[in-house]
Amino acid sequence: MCQKYHITLFISLWSAGIFAQTGEPDMTTQVELEEVVVSSTKETNELKALPGSISFITPRILNERKIISIVDLSAVLPNFFVPDYGSKMSTPVYIRGIGERSTGQAVGLYVDHMPYLDKSVFNFDFLDVQRIEVLRGPQGTLYGRNAMGGIINIFTHSPLNNERTRVTLTAGNYGLWRANASISKRIGKIAGISLSGYYDGNNGFFENQHDGKSADQLRSAGGRFRLDLKPAEKWNIQLMANYDYSDQGAFPYGKYIDGDIAEPDYDTPGKYTREVTGGNAHLEYKNDRIIFSSSTGFQYFDDDMRMDLDYSPQPVFTMNQLQREKNWTQEFAIKSNTRKNYRWSLGAFGFSRDLRTDVVTTLKQGAISGVLQPVFDGIAKNNPLAPMMVVTDREMPIPGTFKTPAYGGALFHQSTCNNLWIEGLSLTAGIRLDHEKAKLDYHTSMSMNLDVTPRYRPGLPAVQSTVDTTLAGSESMSFTEILPRVALRYAFDNNRYVYFSVAKGYKAGGYNIQMFADLVRNAIMARNSGAEPVSVKDAVSYQPEYSWNYELGYKGEIVKNRLDAEVAVFYVDVKDVQITQFVQSGQGRLLKNAGRAESFGMDLSLTAHLVEGLALSANYGFTHATLKDYATEGVDYSGNYIPFAPQNTFSLSAGYSRGFRNNRILDRFHIHAQYNGAGKIYWTEANDASQDFYGLLNLKAGITMGIFSLNVWTKNTLNTGYSAFYFVSTSQKPPQSLAQKGAPFQAGVDATVTF
Repeated sequence: MCQKYHITLFISLWSAGIFAQTGEPDMTTQVELEEVVVSSTKETNELKALPGSISFITPRILNERKIISIVDLSAVLPNFFVPDYGSKMSTPVYIRGIGERSTGQAVGLYVDHMPYLDKSVFNFDFLDVQRIEVLRGPQGTLYGRNAMGGIINIFTHSPLNNERTRVTLTAGNYGLWRANASISKRIGKIAGISLSGYYDGNNGFFENQHDGKSADQLRSAGGRFRLDLKPAEKWNIQLMANYDYSDQGAFPYGKYIDGDIAEPDYDTPGKYTREVTGGNAHLEYKNDRIIFSSSTGFQYFDDDMRMDLDYSPQPVFTMNQLQREKNWTQEFAIKSNTRKNYRWSLGAFGFSRDLRTDVVTTLKQGAISGVLQPVFDGIAKNNPLAPMMVVTDREMPIPGTFKTPAYGGALFHQSTCNNLWIEGLSLTAGIRLDHEKAKLDYHTSMSMNLDVTPRYRPGLPAVQSTVDTTLAGSESMSFTEILPRVALRYAFDNNRYVYFSVAKGYKAGGYNIQMFADLVRNAIMARNSGAEPVSVKDAVSYQPEYSWNYELGYKGEIVKNRLDAEVAVFYVDVKDVQITQFVQSGQGRLLKNAGRAESFGMDLSLTAHLVEGLALSANYGFTHATLKDYATEGVDYSGNYIPFAPQNTFSLSAGYSRGFRNNRILDRFHIHAQYNGAGKIYWTEANDASQDFYGLLNLKAGITMGIFSLNVWTKNTLNTGYSAFYFVSTSQKPPQSLAQKGAPFQAGVDATVTF
């Protein structure tokens, strides 16, 4: 039993309402899951007793289901969905209806203890992955900002205990070629080094009807380096570095009419290129009382996005956006390392983010004649004394430079008391104090040439005039949050337990820089019409989003040694929910705080062990996520479903493997089938466009012969048609519904040598 002062501490925390709990495996626990060692530097619970909803992806699952990036995890796990929006720039992750597809993110990503602070770098090829942990529900106590929906933890293999060389070559339809190579080697008794690289390319699935070229071809390459040192028994040092490059056709959107999606057809090809460089150092000291860790991370990325904003063959709007971001993170953590009933963890975290964005939005002839000129014609029509004004520009660029630095820090603590009052009952509580400051420095301008003809005296000649407008200034805001979580767990035995948790989630606020083209155009119109211009501060800033998550779950055996189950029911109350909207001109998008929302549902995972060599698993997630109180521009959307969050996710997997001991040619044969489904997905706040539930069948079969293995596979085997993304473009009159088709049937072969 915990000592009296520990019980008093928990009761005091309960009274103050500042409990918390997170879910990540315990550093002191080593559990063999397909030879995967699971560990953590902050969690005070053991993996097998974690009071929260968590899924683990092992190397076997990655290989069987051909999961090579976060996007491939979509619908594989309950209530986990990652849509494909046409480029690697945006990788929104939705967990239990909580997500964000525009600015920022609502689900955090860590790779080898280092946080990725921008979802523009979430989509990369996996290399030497040892395991992936997906924690559903708010993880603010141990992970802080933007972990309101959950956390994805990715860990790579240590060369100290995983010596091998592996080369894999892949070929498939649509011009697919992929190559992965890795080598991992011990150097003496105290060091190990690993080096891996990849190339990935295809010719794309869709053709731009305007020029007959591929709209979404891909070429990417990269590598990762890791050096592990163990200079003494109690010390471990990990040094990691990575580089990734991508060059792809992007945004293959076509017209959407009555459920049918046309091929892309636009005059300015979409394109996205990105370079990401990063490194991190993780140091750990461990004795029989404590575990101390330090994680230092740095990441730099540089990208270039080119987009036809009207997605039509006519010259209307285009945009070119460049991002350059530098991130530094530092975390110190210390926790107890004993088998006593009371365990604790505390630490500090800090980050610095420096992001510069250069954007040029260009109004072409279609926008000038169809958007700008009608405004001046309307001024002259409504005011007989106003001069006639004719725009003479053929193109009108609107350049802008935006610096959005942010920095912050946090202190956190978590305690777990096992066998509280009675054997098997445990209480986990924690709290985090999180502070962040965000800034915006902006400079954008627009120049317009006009022929002005006075009308108060007929016969006067037209006068050429130039109108220049510049918007420049600075904004800043800060957020201070207390993020608590508490969880109770009762274990019936070593293999079965129930839990209940309450946690607060928090997603930081920020600035909408993609709507400045609208603002500067509005300023010019206001100056010529005498209207009041829109306030920059009110238009570009959005406030934090908050949630309270309540969860009840069970983990353990249903039939001894045959059937395991994990089930959780949840309710999430969201305040100031951030909703993405396209601006009226169609030249950008913005985030707005939209009152309240709620999400409730369940996660269910079943694993069956029926016959030797046969593995069966099923995952199902149900989410009912709706807007409770949201009205904008005179329209009330209260009661409607939250856009882009699927109501159901479903995955059914079956695999059979058989070994041949005395066969001189064939060592092993395996076959695997998986069916993943998602839907219904509403695309708009009005719920007037949606994607019904759809399912994709993936198959894989292969053989192993000594150091060689050969696999054949298919994805979307039944060539199921579905929409991956939908929106309404208001840059054309009338507005056009646009969508992106899902990837069609794919087939290929993998050849691997491992030694």
